[in-house]
Amino acid sequence: MEARKRAILKAVVQEFTTSAVPVGSQILANRYFLNLSSATIRNELSNLADLGYLVQPHTSAGRIPSDQGYRYFVDFLMETEPLPRPVKVFIEEQVQGAPADGQLFVERVAMVVAAVTHNASVVSAAYGPRARIKHLDLVSLDPQAVLLILLMEGNLLRQQVIEISQPVEQGALSRLAGRILKNVAGKDREEVGSLAERLTPGVENEVLSQVLVLLDHFEQGAETLVVHDGVRNLLKQPEFTDTARLHEVLEILEESRHLSALLRQLIMESDLQVVIGSENLTEQLRSCTVVLTTYGPSGRLKGTLGVVGPTRMQYGQIVARLGAVARAASQRLAEIAS
Repeated sequence: MEARKRAILKAVVQEFTTSAVPVGSQILANRYFLNLSSATIRNELSNLADLGYLVQPHTSAGRIPSDQGYRYFVDFLMETEPLPRPVKVFIEEQVQGAPADGQLFVERVAMVVAAVTHNASVVSAAYGPRARIKHLDLVSLDPQAVLLILLMEGNLLRQQVIEISQPVEQGALSRLAGRILKNVAGKDREEVGSLAERLTPGVENEVLSQVLVLLDHFEQGAETLVVHDGVRNLLKQPEFTDTARLHEVLEILEESRHLSALLRQLIMESDLQVVIGSENLTEQLRSCTVVLTTYGPSGRLKGTLGVVGPTRMQYGQIVARLGAVARAASQRLAEIAS
């Protein structure tokens, strides 16, 4: 694209994302291109529309970016905005104080993303391809009923009441838990299964069998832990005054299993994805942009955090702020895990 067309397209995107009003040649001449006439700018706007980068909602209206125009802007023209100090401090304080519990951690991060991006946020728990044990405890409830507490990497907690074949008092249970943890810490389901196969029947084997059940349930369900926040931000956007459009987006956000699968599909192998309007394979999101990035304390543990909003969003600001939250969340998880 010629340099002048690039500059005009960039100005249209910047102006429209701020005002939500179709952009005309006179506004561009007055605010961005003092050395160009309105006639010259009108001609360039017409050319950009013919190329598919701009559309004209009404005959007498100015232009707005098309999905193709936003894509060109994001790929070639976008500049990430410097993080204002108050925003940086807010992110660091809120994420640094995030609870260690997996679900509460995800909820805190989702709140922070929504607050700093002024859109709806989606955050999935950081998990690996296989669940690995971080901590294990056993608590006596009555002589043969025991509460099994299992903490996974990523600080997701699972608890289960199990029945054992013979009474065991709390002191002996605590010693048993310590012995089992020594053998299973950092191990996944397959490794725990191999250990259980070598044990003779007894209480330790019964506990390990239940640990395997919890690990299996965890691996099936951990990746579906997706939290969203900031729906009220969508209500402030003129694009969502149409309640039918808003309900379509809410359908996706409320269905955690579907949303989890969608996040996995969108993020693929890249650490940053910007999916604009018609690029979304999910029909309900074709009026939206989804911006996603990853976070996690290690290569083995990875979660996703992102923003769902109208295609008319401040892309440079969103990408910069998502990156800042992702870095803070990764650091906090590393501290929790240490």
